Amino acid sequence: MARAIVTPELADTLRSLRLQNKIQAKALATHIGKSPAFISKLESGNIQTIDTTELYEIINFILGDTDDQTELVEKIYASLKFKYSKEEIEEQLWFTNFDTVERQIPVPGSLIDELNRIMEKDQISYQYLLNRINANEALTKEENEDDSIIYNQWYDQNRLSGSGPSIKMKMDEGQLQALLSKKTDVSPYVFVLCVTLCILKIDRFGNQVQILPEDYQELMAKAIDLLNTHKFFSIAEKDKLLSGRQTQEEISDILSTFDRDNIEIINEIISGFHFASECNIKSTNMQLKKFCENMYWDLGFMLRIISLDFKNLEKTSVSNKRNLIKAFEELLDEYAQLPDEQNKIEIY
Repeated sequence: MARAIVTPELADTLRSLRLQNKIQAKALATHIGKSPAFISKLESGNIQTIDTTELYEIINFILGDTDDQTELVEKIYASLKFKYSKEEIEEQLWFTNFDTVERQIPVPGSLIDELNRIMEKDQISYQYLLNRINANEALTKEENEDDSIIYNQWYDQNRLSGSGPSIKMKMDEGQLQALLSKKTDVSPYVFVLCVTLCILKIDRFGNQVQILPEDYQELMAKAIDLLNTHKFFSIAEKDKLLSGRQTQEEISDILSTFDRDNIEIINEIISGFHFASECNIKSTNMQLKKFCENMYWDLGFMLRIISLDFKNLEKTSVSNKRNLIKAFEELLDEYAQLPDEQNKIEIY
């Protein structure tokens, strides 16, 4: 089972995020079935490693129990950027794994089309490509034979070769076929990166397995450039590309369709709030202040509430809408009065 090294940066980030989101250590401990002392040791850096599943569960609970992995990763990255340099962040393998291995990202069809064109040109079969990927040709013999290295997790390679973080890949035929046939439209970043890198290597070097380190570096840069061209980014890579961009046009050119859709939706929300403010700014301020408090209390829960299909009430009278609000308030009071034994912390 994969474990993350609890670096000082990770311990500090977990504590900062918990305090920022006003999560009590006791509540977090109860959620993961640990003691408050465990959380204290974790945040003090007195625990060396933590199971990655448990780590992601902690982060997800602190940031609002949301299924939106991109939102979680962006929040973590923003927190890291506040205190650490890009170089220091890159050394945090727990974050790199969260960003590139755990997070599912929409895969542009244009990228898959280009990869398939190269495969067709070079007559690369799925099985041949799969064998080359799983051979982990960039790793040493010792690493390939080291059963302690967990597949599909970045690890520190310094102890063996001194060349920095690496990853030992293992894909199955179903995963590869689903990706390249567009049967799945989401994938972890690292899977697509490794597929792209291997295709480019075969395209340039054919059956040659051993190539010079500088050739690997060049191929990696080319693979990342290809993914960037099709707007398929890791969070760290997107931030790197956005830095130095100043105009909205430059920023928009970097962003994917999904990012632009997100910006458009947020702008529509802001536009609606502005309209409400123009009608009655005092009342709107009071309601939006309460909305912000609720959002910081539990963002995932509030997003679930506001995503309910209220537009089905289109033909409902104003008086019935008022009755519905009153019923909501009464139900809210009822749940607030539930005894502690009925208020166990769990994922909704």
